[in-house]
Amino acid sequence: MARVRAIALLALPGMFVGCHRPPSPAYPGSLIEVTARILPGGAARVLASAGSGSVALRNGGDRDWRGAIAVPPGLHAVRTEAFDGAGASLGSVESEVLTARGSPAHLDATISPASEQPVIRSLTVPRNSVVLGDRMLLSARAGPTGRVAVAWTSEPEACGTFAGAEPALWVATRSGICTVIVVASRAGLSDRRSATIVVRSHGSSDQYPLQIAPGGRHLVDQRGRPFLIKGETAWLALVNLTGEEQERYLADRAAKGFNLVEVMLLNHDYTSSPNPPPPSNRAGERPFRNPGDFSTPDDAYFDRSAAFVDRAAAHGIAVLLSPLYLGFDGGPEGWWKELNSKVNTRPVCAAFGRYLGARFKGKRNVLWLAGGDFAPPAGSEGEQRYREFVDGIREAGASQPWTGHWNFEHLGGISTDQARFRDAMALNGVYQYANAYRYALRAYGVQPPRPVFLLESTYEHEHPGSDLQPFRNAWWWTMLSGGSGILWSNAFLWLCESSRATYRMEYGDVDRAVSSWAEEMQSPGTFEAVHLHALFEGLPWYRLVPAQADGREWLTSGQGSGRKHIAAAATPEGDLLVAYVPPSGTAARRFSLDLSRVRGAITARWYDPATGGWAPLDHPPARSAAAQFETPGANAAGTNDWVLVVEAPGPAPTDAGRRTGPVREASPP
Repeated sequence: MARVRAIALLALPGMFVGCHRPPSPAYPGSLIEVTARILPGGAARVLASAGSGSVALRNGGDRDWRGAIAVPPGLHAVRTEAFDGAGASLGSVESEVLTARGSPAHLDATISPASEQPVIRSLTVPRNSVVLGDRMLLSARAGPTGRVAVAWTSEPEACGTFAGAEPALWVATRSGICTVIVVASRAGLSDRRSATIVVRSHGSSDQYPLQIAPGGRHLVDQRGRPFLIKGETAWLALVNLTGEEQERYLADRAAKGFNLVEVMLLNHDYTSSPNPPPPSNRAGERPFRNPGDFSTPDDAYFDRSAAFVDRAAAHGIAVLLSPLYLGFDGGPEGWWKELNSKVNTRPVCAAFGRYLGARFKGKRNVLWLAGGDFAPPAGSEGEQRYREFVDGIREAGASQPWTGHWNFEHLGGISTDQARFRDAMALNGVYQYANAYRYALRAYGVQPPRPVFLLESTYEHEHPGSDLQPFRNAWWWTMLSGGSGILWSNAFLWLCESSRATYRMEYGDVDRAVSSWAEEMQSPGTFEAVHLHALFEGLPWYRLVPAQADGREWLTSGQGSGRKHIAAAATPEGDLLVAYVPPSGTAARRFSLDLSRVRGAITARWYDPATGGWAPLDHPPARSAAAQFETPGANAAGTNDWVLVVEAPGPAPTDAGRRTGPVREASPP
């Protein structure tokens, strides 16, 4: 979309001066989380190594030491060794761990003297997060002597099934937190180990249509379960991909847990040869028999588009459908000019809307997207025609929810900013490239409440070296400022230029990477989005309230301004607090939180948003009005952004929704 060109041409003076950062060390692609238990204790230092990489594990005040090793995907021999204060070895354990791109592997190793050999030497879990229905082999390595009986269970019991003992084939059968437990017995001795796995949800066609939850803060599916928006933008998938490629794309995204894809129904002027000449699709069909005449829709084109929606439904994916993208500044990339042409009168626009509404009203997995990189001038004829078009869709029986993609003077916006369409907006999308938290908080404050989500921010491969990097920060800011999900994308993935195979990306302000649409389905950004899904699907995210929204301020010192802003959200009951500390270099960052109102025993951990790995705190946090925290410094990707998760375990309350361009900040238009 015009987002790339807009930033390059229209950035505010001095916006990026002094904001370029040196590139971070390349993350090799996978991570091994290591927990080492030292018996009987007394270790001064514990090292874990794999190949040429090693890490000093950190002690959290007990006999367990924790850390993570960044490694290339593949099979690794991991050595974990403990040392006393004089540097003498207290023992070691060797383990084999298979890693892959995406969620980290988990290794739980026990080091002990020969006189205290444990029954279980190590527990290996290939991924700490999977999608519902995934399977993987779990391994519990027993001690060196004697016959060992091994039994596997899970908590809750319904979250997974097991086949075999060593290794055990585990299948994820329920989304949410699943603790896998292995108990091994030998000669009257028993040993127990466990690991926590987040099972991410997999969409299903019977979830739809989506509805607004009581209270208006998030979506729920047909079973009343909170629906976290796990979206991706593939603007040109309907026109630039063949049916077989669409199927490949949807199957891949569903397998990774994505549950929504955003597309344009019509491509006006985004791509050129060897892609189909706009507005044609790959089959050579055009949307209108007479170019630009909305009164002459071609059934074959729209039938093929409807087939994509059905294909997505079969994979459990919702489609956020832009029926008439307007284009940046109303320019040639969109349909604003045609909307204002003399042939497309108000009655013609209304009739075209009814045509689309009749075609898509039975598509239970559709959500509608008004606008598109442009906000029609208030009171203009084009605005009135567009409203007639939207009303026509609804009048034909298409009752699915709407949201809006408005851009006000290159400053972005939220869906309810366009006054003429405010009443039609069921969801409040945030379109913002700079400080997304400000727009998200403003959207959260709109009454009556609507689900807030990130509609668009910087995409992968775009604006390299600018202060908009890393692009993931907008996701986390939004989620902890009242958000109920995010959409993200990648320059190769939204253009969907499969016809070009491997090529150099040169669309506007980009990093000029050489890649392909197919290859980018496994991009680093894809997995960073998955890591966000994994964290929130392991928490009651739908109960979080952004700081200050309920009159309470959790952060008591260390807050930063602009792009150093720490976003925090907590449950009203005080049993969960999550804070995102954005990147500011590579050094550790200090801040304090008011934890005096947190109930019960407090636990806290750091989450790496770049890798999905966890890191311990050096000391348990204090329940005080100014509990001190210090981030661990650089994460595995070389930046210093971290997510702090503070929990006070206890019975969870019943939730009402669940049973048991540049786009810089601006004031509201």
